[in-house]
Amino acid sequence: MSLFLGILLVLLALVIGLIVLLLILPLRLELQLTRAEALQFSAALRPFGHIGPRIPMSSRRKPAKPKKKSPARKEKKRQSNPMRIAQPAIRLVTELLATVRFETASLNVRFGLGDPAETGQLYGQLIPLVYSTTRCPRVRMEVEPVFDEATLTGRAALDLSVVPARLIAPILRFGWSAFGPTR
Repeated sequence: MSLFLGILLVLLALVIGLIVLLLILPLRLELQLTRAEALQFSAALRPFGHIGPRIPMSSRRKPAKPKKKSPARKEKKRQSNPMRIAQPAIRLVTELLATVRFETASLNVRFGLGDPAETGQLYGQLIPLVYSTTRCPRVRMEVEPVFDEATLTGRAALDLSVVPARLIAPILRFGWSAFGPTR
């Protein structure tokens, strides 16, 4: 019995250790948007930063059809005040964005509007944005105008990193201020 209890405690310690590692090590989110003939989106998670396996999050499954509610039962709706949730939700979004770290961002676009004058005008408006990012090594932007045809192809990629443990406090603050006791 003592050996069984010892093995159980070791397994419990390993599970708790793995959960703590998942909470304190960065979680990486890779987003990619590509357009050649059709628009394609892909997303992947990488636990443990660069070390962990790449877990694809996007798939080509069709969305499930929503279930219809039976009209026989009428439920009593609880009165809610949307303003009670609006302000904490805005604060939650700003706090969550503050915890996210942008690792890299890249944009590679080839575009044409069909009219060379309009293409040149748009390209001229984009050039300050393209050249302002040359000093930032994490951001790479390439824009190529096509003056003889209307086209849009390219690739946009964004790598984000977040430590899950840093999300706990903002989420708890949101829950308390939005759904906690009223004052």
